[in-house]
Amino acid sequence: MILNASNDLPSPVTAQKYRMEMLYEGPHDDEAATCDPNGPLMMYISKMLPTSGKGRFYAVSQVSGRVFSGKVATRMKARIQEPNYPPGKKEDLYEKTIQRTILMMGRYTEPIEDIPSGNIAGLVGVDQYLVKGGTIITFKDAH
Repeated sequence: MILNASNDLPSPVTAQKYRMEMLYEGPHDDEAATCDPNGPLMMYISKMLPTSGKGRFYAVSQVSGRVFSGKVATRMKARIQEPNYPPGKKEDLYEKTIQRTILMMGRYTEPIEDIPSGNIAGLVGVDQYLVKGGTIITFKDAH
């Protein structure tokens, strides 16, 4: 399919703003919803991919799940919220360090120090806290 100028896909910055409105349950004017590259990390994990390591999975954000705000980095401490996380509670919430960030390139992966907002990222070290998906954040008041 060839796209002409009137059918071009929106830029990641434009697309993230309207995707955030469909994915984020909190107030659309709080820090977590700003889609700010210099803001707190907000990343939606939508798919778990098996790795060549026995029993290990990469936590991968794909399709509508990319880094929406801030950047995700190797050895960064972050909050991992499961899909049923009740805001303000400790249930379905973990604070862990991301072991590695990786760039996914088909069946190959490339370790990378950090991945800024607007990009798709692979994470190592959070798979034991997520079953199918969830949210990785640094903003403590995020929904």
